[in-house]
This record gives sequence, structure tokens and C-alpha cells, in this order.
Amino acid sequence: MTHILVTTDGSELGHLALPHARALADALHAQLTVLSVVPDDTMLVGEFAYIPPVSGPDEVARVQATEADLAERLPGAAVRAELARGRHTTRVILDVAAELNPDLIVMGTHGRSGLGRALLGSVAEGVAHHAPAPVLLVRAGQPVTAWAVPGALGVPAGLPSGPVA
Repeated sequence: MTHILVTTDGSELGHLALPHARALADALHAQLTVLSVVPDDTMLVGEFAYIPPVSGPDEVARVQATEADLAERLPGAAVRAELARGRHTTRVILDVAAELNPDLIVMGTHGRSGLGRALLGSVAEGVAHHAPAPVLLVRAGQPVTAWAVPGALGVPAGLPSGPVA
């Protein structure tokens, strides 16, 4: 595994996936790319329609602020903020994953179920179903795993040959 893509929506819950991805990338000496999708500011013009905004200095400032925040949270990682530009967040993540071709995608999940998931959808579910790479989902409250590569730092290189007691 040489490249891990981690996504965040900018929320504290979304940021929970970052240390998990960092720990795994460090253990595997893999490149780490962090992606945040910056939503459009939209003007509602009806119950189900909106007009996307015209690009401008506010949009550029939001992207730069997002990238600066992510660079501070994950020093040494490649940082990328993508504007939604009318696309659903799932589509943006899938487009970037197709472009970067990572070996693994790591993302947090809000854990919505029932009506909340039906109404709001699940970005994690959409990515997991259509991603070009395996997806590791991180829920709130999961401790960061101390990953270790077999044969390194005293970790046994092989599995036991007999049954595990």
C-alpha cells in the first residue's frame, strides 16, 4: 500500500478519521492525501432548486482556509480542498479518488440511520459502494490503532503455524 486518501467534511466528527489515516500511513510509509469538499454557497429559488454562486474571492478564501487548517492538522500530508461546484460530496470524493488512484480511502461516518439517512443520504455509504479502492470507515469513539508492519520494530514476520489458543 503506497497511497492513502483520507476525507473530512470539516466537522470535528469528520476530522476523527484523520489520526486513523495518519497512523496507518506512517506504519506503511505510504503517501497520505487529505481531501475536504468545500460546499457551495447556494441561493434557494424554490423548494427544490438553487442557483450556484459565481466564483469569487470568498470562495477562494474558503478553499485556502480549509487547506491551511488541514495542513496544520496533518503535517507532511498532501492537502486538497475541492469546491463542490454543484456536485454532491460523494461525487467529488469519487472523482478525486479516480484521479489519484489511492490504495485505500479512509473516512469518518456520522452513523446516521433510519429517517436521517434516508433524508440526508450517506456520503460514506455512497463512497463505499462506488469507490475504486477499499474504504475504511471510522466511527466516533473508535481509538486509533497502533498499526505495525510485520517484521518491523519487533513485530513477528509470520503467523503462528499451529492453532491459536
